[in-house]
Amino acid sequence: MKEFCPAHHRGDVMQAAPGDSMSPRARFAHDLTEYRKSAKMTQAALALRMRCHESLISHIETGRRAPTVDIAEEADRTFGLDGHFVALFTRIAQSPTLGWFARWVEEIEPRAVILQSWDPLLIPGILQTPDYARAIFQTGSAPDRVEERVEARIRRISIFDGACPPTFLALMDEGVLHRPIGTADILAAQLRYLLELTRHPQITVQLVPVVAGCVPGMMSAFALARLRDGSEVVSADSVLSGQVTADHDAVVQLKQRYDRIRADAQPRFDTQQAIEDAIGKWTR
Repeated sequence: MKEFCPAHHRGDVMQAAPGDSMSPRARFAHDLTEYRKSAKMTQAALALRMRCHESLISHIETGRRAPTVDIAEEADRTFGLDGHFVALFTRIAQSPTLGWFARWVEEIEPRAVILQSWDPLLIPGILQTPDYARAIFQTGSAPDRVEERVEARIRRISIFDGACPPTFLALMDEGVLHRPIGTADILAAQLRYLLELTRHPQITVQLVPVVAGCVPGMMSAFALARLRDGSEVVSADSVLSGQVTADHDAVVQLKQRYDRIRADAQPRFDTQQAIEDAIGKWTR
């Protein structure tokens, strides 16, 4: 094999453009793929050079696995780089978009065929506008991290742009229509966007009326996903902690809770009418 000379590539394919919208993890996957192809290596050949299994290279390049610091160091060594991949790994580790929810956003949502969510307090994150998300993050995030978190959140809607988008069933408490997040204009714009999304062929939004009480949903927000391989995963959020798990008992428990909540939900037309009425309230 002809030896790869990284000096020919440092100045072009790997430099992130200003305003690059890729997350650090997506950038790592992209750059590893581009360096490998520029070196005319197969995944098997790169795995041999990096002393790891070929499947790990495949999973990292497709975003199914997060890189480790060892992989980052081996990639820099293999391509003769001065800390490029280690720096990306550091950004991944420090990213405020990571933590317990990272696996859901970066690994579960993109592989889902069916997504279901319950939100008792807010519009679901995947359906939020930038201004609505910003108003939420400004209350609890460091100022220099707010925009990064906003951008990460609004990118999630892109899963519906692919060739095989998931079906999304979003349940939310009717109170989210009347909770003034940010200003009245911000909430009105969010509700107009939500109304538009209710007409998306892959998205179903249903409100649970306040009069229903909804005792099963008062504890926390949660989401469920069925993946392409038939496996099921859930995420559950609370004030102090959260988790993503495929534990059978947890999946069964939240599926049952979801069905009880949905039994009280309004049909699509009534939900759309309620959203329209709320828009009128916030634009007076």
